[in-house]
Amino acid sequence: MILRFLKSMHEPAHFADLRKVPIFSGLSSHQLDTLDDLLHNRSYVKDEVIFDQGEEGQAVYFVLSGAVNILKQGKTRALATLEEGQFFGERALLQDLPRLAQARAKEDCVVAVLFRDDFLSLLGTHPEIAEKISLHCSLREANQKLDTEEDTPPFMLAQNAEVPGPVTWIGIISITCLMIFLFKKLLWLIVPFILAMILYYLVSPFAKRLVLSGLNRSMAAIVISSAFLFGFGLIIILFYPYAISHLEAWQNQFYTYLSGGFALIQSILIALQHQFSFLRNAGLEQDFYMRYSEFSTQFSQGKLSSLVGSFATWLPSLLLAPIITFFLLKDGAELRKMLGNAVPNAFFEKTLYLIHALDKTARIYFTGMLKITLIDTFIIGIGLAMLGVSTPLVLGFLAAILAWIPYLGPLLGCAIAMIVASTDAPNNLSLIYSILGLFALVRILDDFVFLPLILGKSLRIHPLLTLLMFMVGEAIAGVTGLMLVIPLLAIVMVLGETMELILTDIRLIARHQHAIKQRWQMANQDLEQP
Repeated sequence: MILRFLKSMHEPAHFADLRKVPIFSGLSSHQLDTLDDLLHNRSYVKDEVIFDQGEEGQAVYFVLSGAVNILKQGKTRALATLEEGQFFGERALLQDLPRLAQARAKEDCVVAVLFRDDFLSLLGTHPEIAEKISLHCSLREANQKLDTEEDTPPFMLAQNAEVPGPVTWIGIISITCLMIFLFKKLLWLIVPFILAMILYYLVSPFAKRLVLSGLNRSMAAIVISSAFLFGFGLIIILFYPYAISHLEAWQNQFYTYLSGGFALIQSILIALQHQFSFLRNAGLEQDFYMRYSEFSTQFSQGKLSSLVGSFATWLPSLLLAPIITFFLLKDGAELRKMLGNAVPNAFFEKTLYLIHALDKTARIYFTGMLKITLIDTFIIGIGLAMLGVSTPLVLGFLAAILAWIPYLGPLLGCAIAMIVASTDAPNNLSLIYSILGLFALVRILDDFVFLPLILGKSLRIHPLLTLLMFMVGEAIAGVTGLMLVIPLLAIVMVLGETMELILTDIRLIARHQHAIKQRWQMANQDLEQP
């Protein structure tokens, strides 16, 4: 009864226009609602170019009202005229080939646009909808009578250009540095958004499953958010009494590990002083002992309360993450449509490509890093357990999380594991060397096996540029810059490359200016004197 209520929905009025397309007429309200999230409605005035012959196809178009002519370049007679309920541009879904002809509005018209990547996602989530579309597109592709032997004119000149160019690279690096600087200043706001993106990519597969089961997108977002809040609240309720009862023991254990770490570093310094005579006069051991005593005193007196206070200050900001995730799940489709509607028709397909490319880049990076985190946790945990180190999985997870900080993070994770090991087994240098070997092995596996296999070359960032940007990010924002520089650089690269294609494509600019002229003439028709 409840599930039937959750699945029920009132069909919006604009669904009637979609049902005028024969392909969509047999879809249920739920299927049509799913498809509507992926469709973009565009309005064209008479004689406005929808796409050009020779242009790379990114989408298929469904005519909701008006009429569209299909023409060969240089010909005035239309090869076909498509009216309400028909579609065109299906080669973009079936084959990665240039457009065979130009599509131009015969009269004022409204079309629904389905982007290729959205169609491919339908294959996984709603195969019955995708198969119905692909079947009709295949039949029409087989029956079309366009002349495929005629050479395709090189309208899209910018497609053959090398991108990004020098000016674009300067812009990419400059914008990345500026964003790192701004993110450092607005870290309290950026961190919740990053956590929200990670949560979004984690739970979006579950949201798709709920939608596939019959829930609408909003209800799926509510169910997932409610489950998350319930689980988080349950963990706090169960963990809080346990934490209070063990707080003193944990504090004593922390000082024990701190002392073990001090003993380890002291033994290393003594060994170095025995090995190198010039270090004996440097007073390293005495200086380190004074610093350790000062840190221990300050930590017990004020550092701990300061850390607790900092966490309490950050808590309201961190609680924004699940709220942002909820709205991404609920209104992600509307947000993408809003971005698409904000650009002129001539640049629409390229903008859709940009939106999908940015989403794909962020998804590849965050989900890839999460997979590598799980793999590193497992390998380090198993390795530490075989070496006899206590709490191996906890140490493995902590080291894997710290590895998100390039260079500094793996060293810090290794140092924590060595401190715990030196406390459990004092003066066991072979154990320390084994831990160093384990972390070195994990680092090699990450750099040469897991990162190439999981992330692949999708980010397309040269290793030399990566090293340079790490140095720049650390100089601008410290640890924050180290963590954010690579995902930011990858996203800005996609943005810069696509914007260069758009801004240097004279055909797109000419089409936009022509559309403005047509709309201006249309707006002035009834103002002219008879």
